[in-house]
Amino acid sequence: MFRNIYHTIFRFGVKVANIGIRPGLGFHEKKKTQLLNIIVAAGIPTNIFFLINNLFHEKMILALINFLLLVGAFLILLINSYQKFLVGQLILTFCSSVLFTTSAILFRNGGEYFLIVNLIILIIYFNEKRFLIAMSILNCLLFIGIKIFLESDHQFFTPVSFGRVIFNLTWTLAALMLALLYFKKEQLIYQEEIEEKNKDLHQMNETKEKLFSIISHDLRSPIGQLKNSLDLVKKEYMSPETFQEVSAKLSSEVDRLQSTLDNLLRWSISQLQGIKASPEIIDLNNLLQKKLLVFKQMAEQKNIKLVLENVNHFVWADPDHLLLVLRNLLSNAIKYSFQNGEILIRSYSHDNRVIIEVIDKGIGMSPEVMASIFQHDNIISNTGTANEKGTGLGLKLCKEFIEKNNGEIRIESAENKGTTFYISLPEAK
Repeated sequence: MFRNIYHTIFRFGVKVANIGIRPGLGFHEKKKTQLLNIIVAAGIPTNIFFLINNLFHEKMILALINFLLLVGAFLILLINSYQKFLVGQLILTFCSSVLFTTSAILFRNGGEYFLIVNLIILIIYFNEKRFLIAMSILNCLLFIGIKIFLESDHQFFTPVSFGRVIFNLTWTLAALMLALLYFKKEQLIYQEEIEEKNKDLHQMNETKEKLFSIISHDLRSPIGQLKNSLDLVKKEYMSPETFQEVSAKLSSEVDRLQSTLDNLLRWSISQLQGIKASPEIIDLNNLLQKKLLVFKQMAEQKNIKLVLENVNHFVWADPDHLLLVLRNLLSNAIKYSFQNGEILIRSYSHDNRVIIEVIDKGIGMSPEVMASIFQHDNIISNTGTANEKGTGLGLKLCKEFIEKNNGEIRIESAENKGTTFYISLPEAK
């Protein structure tokens, strides 16, 4: 029973705290609004109690102040529900300053201490310099003026009981603690965000430095070979027949260079603009048959056989994304396969998903390499069985692009036994 009551009160408190909170509202504005709602709502029961109490003891002026504070509280919550947060904050600070001053002067009830809370909230909440300075000066002058007045013997009405003063002072200290705890929490959040961003920035810089180091080495090699060969032909140091013999290797190097540059371009776009998928129905068999020609040529240089098995399935994905993924997986499979090997590509349907497998019998991977291969902050660039180069970006792009198409990718591998990549994508009916 008590648990149900607690949960009911808690859920109600959460609803009150989230008055005016909408999707898209900034994090810090959201937190400030929630705190304001809690402070205002917490004062409503107190004002209702003292309104009734003051009416019962015929303290009409004090009851009127309680009534105005009560109306102001509901008005602020209503204004916040329309997301007019600045208006609500202005009403709270100005009206509360006037009413607290009035009650402190007329009834000596300790209302001046609420002005200190007002001042703290002003400093924490507001960024508008002119308003902040004006309201801070006003609250300071009101507090000093009240203290000067209370030193005189002049009294307008009978002061409230000492217990009432103690209650108001306790309430003031509680509100002050809440405001300061909020401020401390915000500072800790800021500090954690800064530290996290610094950590991310450091990792990004390390990744980029490593990436540029790999690129500067791996891109220069095929370009240099091509340039040297063309220079030899141009200067007639190499006959066209000899150039024809080495052109197959140069063509393969250029193909890898093109693939590397394409990966770099895709990676740059994903970092700057994010990845956006435009899925459509894809005939997997048609896609593989049309796009495998370049990989057949690459595979033939190592006498590797490409085998398609039961790929007559339709998937729901972005064709450009899927093509990039398959191109990278096939390129990797060829790169790490031994001479005279075989690469198998097959698919099957399971639970409204199409599973695509790319299987090679190459050098495989260690558990450590498999665990880190999809990590953004860890770029691994290993040479292939014929000393082929790479940037280590391909598989990271595969993971990002597959996940953007509501898919999954995983690896099974064993050293010197081969690797199998599994791609799971929605099946197109």
